[in-house]
Amino acid sequence: MSPRVVQVNWIYRNDCAALLNNHLVKLSGRLIDAFLALEETRRFAVAAERCHVSPSAFSQMISRLEEQVGARLFDRDTRNVALTPEGEAFSAGAHRIAAEIAGSLAELRDRAARRTGKVAIAAPPSLCADWLPRLLAEVRKHHPGVALRLLDVVSDRCLDLVLRGEVDFGLNAQAGNELEFETRLLFNEPLYLVCRATDLLAKRGSARLRDLDGALFIHTVRTGSIWQHLQSVLADVKVRDSGLEVAQFGTLAGLIACGFGVSVVPHFALPLTARKGLAAIPIQDKKAVRPIYMVRRRNRSLSVAAQALWDRIAESWPEEVPVNRAESGPRARR
Repeated sequence: MSPRVVQVNWIYRNDCAALLNNHLVKLSGRLIDAFLALEETRRFAVAAERCHVSPSAFSQMISRLEEQVGARLFDRDTRNVALTPEGEAFSAGAHRIAAEIAGSLAELRDRAARRTGKVAIAAPPSLCADWLPRLLAEVRKHHPGVALRLLDVVSDRCLDLVLRGEVDFGLNAQAGNELEFETRLLFNEPLYLVCRATDLLAKRGSARLRDLDGALFIHTVRTGSIWQHLQSVLADVKVRDSGLEVAQFGTLAGLIACGFGVSVVPHFALPLTARKGLAAIPIQDKKAVRPIYMVRRRNRSLSVAAQALWDRIAESWPEEVPVNRAESGPRARR
């Protein structure tokens, strides 16, 4: 065959492939299955049985397929069935679509069984220091194929990540507004006074909010949930502003240890402020707690893996938090 004939043949076959592949996207899955069955078996009766239809109905399906693509796909007589050149061009696209559908179905089954999937959550740094990683480690042990992503962020950033869909859900001390977020109260986290061990309050073993009157106070950053929550908790207490505002609990502990003042932190931040010479004193007032909410976008479904993790966290209860669950009560705001 001359090079000119080879080139014309190549152009013809590729033009046919492009034309027929354009029709593929408009065809039903049943017609593609019928084509693949006949291509493999080369017998109408066997292919019809595989597709669970009568031979006459199957013949009509192949005719309808050829009509829709505008080309004859099979040469057939009473004994033989063979692909036409157009049928061979159509075959590649049909096999590709069948493989993609099979792959998608397999992935969905794996996701439904939580063998695969991705989950991203955001939470305050204090929760990410110990309790949440232990819970996630348990989840990964039972579902190693699920990829977990954890972002430790301040309160405002957490809500922003949830709203933009960059994480599936968040744990946060702010519930967010009702129009955009669905929330569930997970637990109320007790607050502690952190001071030097030589402080008079440290020797008493417990404190009341009124005991902080006149105390030199070190604040955490205003974009974080602790500062935001303490505005109401300390509304009736006249603390003295030290002028210091920090983002890291380690920095806070260092400043307290060096006599710059005292501060209030939630329970799960205590390991991050642990330092020789410091004391953490439970505050007895009923309102001296920080609520921790589960937050997700309103009217948006979670993936199977994300919903399973949401349910697992919702059922959990940190043993370290000495609060009666019935009193703190998880409640949903829908």
